[in-house]
Amino acid sequence: MKAWIEAMGCHLCVATPEGVPSVVLGRYAEVRGDDEVAFALAADEAGVIAPVIAENPRVAFGVSRQGGIRAAYQFKGAGEILQSGDLYDTVAAQAKEEKGIDAAAVLRVRLTELYCTKPGYEAGQRLDGMTPDELTAWERQRWKDVPRKRD
Repeated sequence: MKAWIEAMGCHLCVATPEGVPSVVLGRYAEVRGDDEVAFALAADEAGVIAPVIAENPRVAFGVSRQGGIRAAYQFKGAGEILQSGDLYDTVAAQAKEEKGIDAAAVLRVRLTELYCTKPGYEAGQRLDGMTPDELTAWERQRWKDVPRKRD
């Protein structure tokens, strides 16, 4: 999952206290351990997310291009907008170098929840109570790779 988040970017979802949603694409992500992800945001992206985070820090995100990966997940946690400091400096510099993004802010999300978003009976199942080994075993029971047809 860490590799998918960093390689593909994520759709970042926030909502006002009244429930009005906003979504931006987090093009640069850095996984900072098992429970934290930092996203570099350009000025227009930060302009959408920052005012909402100030009222409601809850953030949900999913990996972009989910059709290209074997399992879809939704991550949830508390978000914080950073515009200075060591984390901001590090993530902003890496985003500029790797993706050419001029970061106006960094969104740090401290993860608290993980959900399955695959279609079927397991959709919406909360997974963060599983150990990594249990999650791997659960996934193996439910997914079988189908070989591609050869021309």
